[in-house]
Amino acid sequence: MNNYLIISSDEITISLTIDKIIKDNSITEVIKYDLVSSPLDKLIEDLDTFSLFSNKKVVIGYNAYFLSSTKAKTIEQDTTSLEKYLSNPSENILILVTEKVDNKKKITKLITEKSKVISSDIKIEDVIKNNLDGYKMDNYTISYLVNYCNNDNSKIMNELNKLKSYKLEDKIILKEDIDNIVMKSFSDNVFSLIDAIAKRNKVKAYSLYQELINNGEDINKIVALLEDQYRMMYNGRLLLKDYNNNYDQVAELLGIHPFRFRKAIEASFNYSLDDLFNFLKRICDVEISIKTGMDPDISLTSLICNI
Repeated sequence: MNNYLIISSDEITISLTIDKIIKDNSITEVIKYDLVSSPLDKLIEDLDTFSLFSNKKVVIGYNAYFLSSTKAKTIEQDTTSLEKYLSNPSENILILVTEKVDNKKKITKLITEKSKVISSDIKIEDVIKNNLDGYKMDNYTISYLVNYCNNDNSKIMNELNKLKSYKLEDKIILKEDIDNIVMKSFSDNVFSLIDAIAKRNKVKAYSLYQELINNGEDINKIVALLEDQYRMMYNGRLLLKDYNNNYDQVAELLGIHPFRFRKAIEASFNYSLDDLFNFLKRICDVEISIKTGMDPDISLTSLICNI
């Protein structure tokens, strides 16, 4: 089968899957289209054209939103040429990439019937192991790196390359190396703070808060992210009841990465629903007190001390 449909929002999964298809078919000519702005007709025209450089070529259509019900800013796609092509495909390889699909759509049903569908994200731990290139890194350290980078696969791979450069001499990557080399972004540090607060770890929460303040971070941004997180935890718990604990479905409804949603909900079980609601209200009170002139440091420190 020469048609592929990749359903994923993970750049690493998409990139490695496409690389494997190209390698397995020994292809040198690759043509890419962004279907937000390029018409399908042009992509199909390329598929029906013989390659000048090899027996066949790969034609990739990114952002295939026409296969979903996503309301994205994209040109209207006429799928007639694609439907006709799928009934009599060429020797060339078609790869369509989209974050999600609407299985009720006629064109989606057709493309899934006529293509190899790849919808599972590549396990990042396996990707790390395959890219160690002779370096030693045990399973605990690999898991630590994944969590340290908040499961952001692109960041994980970038930081792995930094760690390999740092440990060029002994080629052994340890937890301490991650602590020393991998830089946490503002949002990473805030989510660590949020996690500590959710787990009612006052000492760790206050230490992380002080670290953020010492780095010159804006308290208003910290409070805003806290409010967003607790609102998501509260709404998530309510929706999980309505959707039979289908975490992936609720995460999609809330527009949140499934990994982040699961971690947040796990932490939220330190609270009853009433406690979550009351804590969310207290965060809103902190926000109001800051806007009305109260010292923001006192307001947030008081909140942390009373978790």
